[in-house]
Amino acid sequence: MTRPDRRETSQIRALHCALGQLNRADGSAQFSAGNTSVICGIYGPVDVKLYDEKLDRAHIEVKFRPDIGVPMTKDKWNESAIRSTFEREIIGQMHPRTLVQINIQVRQNDGSVDAAAINATTLALVDAGIPLRSMVAAATCAVCANGNIVIDPTQEEISKAQSTHTFGFSNQQTDSPAYVDSRGDFTMDQYNSCYDMCATATERIFAFMRSAIESKVSKESLNEA
Repeated sequence: MTRPDRRETSQIRALHCALGQLNRADGSAQFSAGNTSVICGIYGPVDVKLYDEKLDRAHIEVKFRPDIGVPMTKDKWNESAIRSTFEREIIGQMHPRTLVQINIQVRQNDGSVDAAAINATTLALVDAGIPLRSMVAAATCAVCANGNIVIDPTQEEISKAQSTHTFGFSNQQTDSPAYVDSRGDFTMDQYNSCYDMCATATERIFAFMRSAIESKVSKESLNEA
C-alpha cells in the first residue's frame, strides 16, 4: 500500500528532540516524530498542597494541553493515563511529601500524539534528574480499513483507520506493557500484530533517547571543562 508520506508500513517518521529548552522548568524535552511535536516541562520536587501531600512518596500531577483550544475529554483521559504510567516508574519514595508536576503541551498534532507525549515525558524526567525505575518509550499503530497495519500513523491515516493502538514499553524486560490504549474495532490477531510492531519500533526510539541523553551529557561535560 502507498502511505501519504511514502513510508513503508513498518517505518516510523524521522525523530528529533531537544532537552532543556524551558528555562523555568527543572527539566524539559521537546520530542518530534515527523510533523507531530510535543514539549514537556517538569517542575519539582517542590512543596505540595496539604490535601495532596503523601507521607511516603511524591504526589504526581499531569497537565495535558492540546495544540488547539481547551482540554477536552480525551485530553483529560491522557492526563490520567500518563499519570498512572509514570506513578509506577517514578521512585516517589525518594521525595516524600513533595510534588512532581508534568506539563505536556502539544505543539503540532499530525497523528500518534499520545506516543509522542509519553516519549517527551520520559526525556523530560531524565533531564530533570527525577529518579526512575525505568524509562518508557511508546509507539502507535493503526489498522486500516483494508486490514493493513501501519506504524506511527499520520492524522490522515488515523482518521480513516478502523482502530488505533498505542503501546508504551519499559526498557527493563517485563511481561506486560507500561501503557496501552486501544480504540475502535479490531480482532485479537490485529491487536497482537500491533503489539509486536510497536515493540519493535520502541527499540529504535529507546536507542534515539539514549543518544539524545548522551549528547547532552557530553556537551555539559565539555562546558564544565
